[in-house]
Amino acid sequence: MAKQVISGPGMEGLPLSEAVRAGDFIYVSGMVGFGPDGRIVEGGVAAETDRIMADAADILKRAGASLTDIVKVSICLTKADDFAAFNEAYAKYFRKDPPARVSLVADLTIDARVEMDFIAYTGK
Repeated sequence: MAKQVISGPGMEGLPLSEAVRAGDFIYVSGMVGFGPDGRIVEGGVAAETDRIMADAADILKRAGASLTDIVKVSICLTKADDFAAFNEAYAKYFRKDPPARVSLVADLTIDARVEMDFIAYTGK
């Protein structure tokens, strides 16, 4: 099985790929809510979640998939108090047949409130 690396501008020289397609699976690296200016978007965990989901949709599209193909999401929040606001923002994207999910609370290496990674499956 051949693998396909999906990386966009600004990824050159970094020791990771935005995503890797291996057969019918697409593994999207951990993402935070960076805006176009390279800073974390303002507006708290909901705004960061919306930004991550928009970026994930773009990456998956470049890999030949969409948000509906996501089968597993891993979420890391920096504050347990953000869980309700995160869940409200996240739920907008998975109204039917939501993917499996794990949620953790931990420090992140940058000043973000949420980080997410995704696994998508495009097979039949």
